[in-house]
Amino acid sequence: MTTTEIEQYFQFHNSNIKLIKIGFDHTYNQIKALYRKQNKAGDYIYGLSDIDPEKKSIRKTEKALSRILSGIQVSWAEESIKRLLYEKNLLIDSQRTYLITRTALVEKWYSSLKILFCIAYDLVPTNDPTCMTVNIESERHNLGDELVDQYLELKRLITDFLTPNFTIRNKVQHGEWEFAFKPKFSEEYSQNLTDTVNHENLVTTYSRFTLVNAFYQMLVDLGRFKSNSFALDSITTPFEYFYYRYMLKIKFEINKILNPQLDDFIEEIVKRNLRGHSYKQS
Repeated sequence: MTTTEIEQYFQFHNSNIKLIKIGFDHTYNQIKALYRKQNKAGDYIYGLSDIDPEKKSIRKTEKALSRILSGIQVSWAEESIKRLLYEKNLLIDSQRTYLITRTALVEKWYSSLKILFCIAYDLVPTNDPTCMTVNIESERHNLGDELVDQYLELKRLITDFLTPNFTIRNKVQHGEWEFAFKPKFSEEYSQNLTDTVNHENLVTTYSRFTLVNAFYQMLVDLGRFKSNSFALDSITTPFEYFYYRYMLKIKFEINKILNPQLDDFIEEIVKRNLRGHSYKQS
């Protein structure tokens, strides 16, 4: 591809991402608006008993919108990895073609991480631009333990926190919004998958959204700023320099995914709403 074509395709995918973000924000705000809803008596509906008919009804609406939000978020993750392939000065045509043809979304992320890591540390073999023959774990004598451990940590994070996200998307897209079934044909009910789907809410989905953005920027830093150029202090690359800052952010979001504390989140929204009303009346 020519430089102009690469830029054009980048803009195609960037336009898709912008539209996805509009859908994400709109749905996110719809859910937040539910938490601020009051009944005719002026009571916040989410503060009522769980058996209250109004609260049960609004919870159903919240769940439906949350499933839509989960689907939009994974669309964001998928289009992000597509856009990554057309970032300026990142990949050559054979690497791009290889990544495009990975059918599973998780494989696109794994392979992108590996190729960009190899680019960053001059591990790309002359006759193997997609790095299929490279074993990064065996490069400890060359790169040192810290860099290899960082690579393996990122790979584990893809396994533990991006891959489950794709599973959730598959369940949502197949209409399994409340009760989920085992793949491939959804013939048998799965309590585990049902629990996974029902764990998702506004907090977890937004954290997954943030997680994808952090991963994306780390991969760009990896591939664009090689070990022999753009070092911030003649030794450290932006990826290395910002690695622990990124990881603090990523682990903060992971903690929210594991322990979303949705009730506390809702309570804070209600408190802010009350403060806003008090301020207007003062």
